[in-house]
Amino acid sequence: MHFGRNELLAWVAVLIAAPAARAQGPPAPIEIVLVDAKAATSAAVAEWKKEGFKGVAIVLDDQTSEADYREPIRRVSEAGLDHYYWIEVGRNPTMATKNPRWMAALGAHQDWQTRFPKFPEPSVGEVAKAFLWVPIVYQEAFDAHLARIDQLLKRAPGGWRGLLLNDLQGGPSSCGCGNIQCRWAVDYYMPPTATKIAGDDVAARFVSEVRKRVGDKSVIPIWTTECEDVDLPSDKHDGLPSTGLCGTVGCGKSACPEAFANQWSALQQAQNGPTGLLTVHASLQRTRPEFGGGPGWLTNSIGYLNRTLLARGGKAFPSRQLWAVVDGTQKAEEAAARKIGAAAGVGAVIVARVKIDQSYEPKAIRTN
Repeated sequence: MHFGRNELLAWVAVLIAAPAARAQGPPAPIEIVLVDAKAATSAAVAEWKKEGFKGVAIVLDDQTSEADYREPIRRVSEAGLDHYYWIEVGRNPTMATKNPRWMAALGAHQDWQTRFPKFPEPSVGEVAKAFLWVPIVYQEAFDAHLARIDQLLKRAPGGWRGLLLNDLQGGPSSCGCGNIQCRWAVDYYMPPTATKIAGDDVAARFVSEVRKRVGDKSVIPIWTTECEDVDLPSDKHDGLPSTGLCGTVGCGKSACPEAFANQWSALQQAQNGPTGLLTVHASLQRTRPEFGGGPGWLTNSIGYLNRTLLARGGKAFPSRQLWAVVDGTQKAEEAAARKIGAAAGVGAVIVARVKIDQSYEPKAIRTN
């Protein structure tokens, strides 16, 4: 094959540029720091800007008044940083205490009891609940959470760019395995004590309702991946070592990923922006490096998401559409997580310098 001079020069240019393009890697993600309002002092905001953050997400909660938000938001805006609000939805101490019947049930598997050996066996006519978790999967809770968001937004100073909604799935240990990341089931073989909403699209409907309230602002749901293969008992996973997080339960190979894929897909059908992945390794009990724990847990979560979707005939999810929430409570681990997020090609890394608590405690309540 004969090439003219111009064609040869063009090919040389391509060959020279290709290694450079590969070396550049994916575009750098937007970096956002997640903090309480009181943390946003003038000095702190200036320091965040020096650290390279382009945005600040402030926790919007029931304890902070409108006046207490005003100055922190002003400082963020004057520094030229985008500001977002973060709302904890499913884990709600006030709602759980006032309305215990709306709490998520611990499912029929009893492996969770090994984590709480002093908790007495629920009596006849009782059901064990994941205390502090009031998921949107019940109609009463769905409506109450929307009403709460309405009230929270009234105290939020304007000018914000987006709203981050955490914990829109079921409660932890939803099948009863004990795993804090088990969120797929609702009242798994347990009598419900509130009105269950049918379908895989509950979170999608909730996000759509919130969008109606915020106009042209972004609404970013934050999602948690399910039990991993390494959590399965060894006898249900080819004799391989296990974290033990799923006890004796093997549904991580069957019902759990199926439900996860269905719920994720329903969410994406109603979604026109990014989706967050909660990868705060300490709060999710993902600290053991031999099982992929630590700041690198982000890559496991992305891997789980794509493997699960591909195994069910779907497509890998675009990395740029993911906003990874990583642990920023330890300086060295934060630095590693930010680098890993950038290497993974995610659209944004949200560095949580507040603890995003994912824990639960069992609490027995009457079923009638």
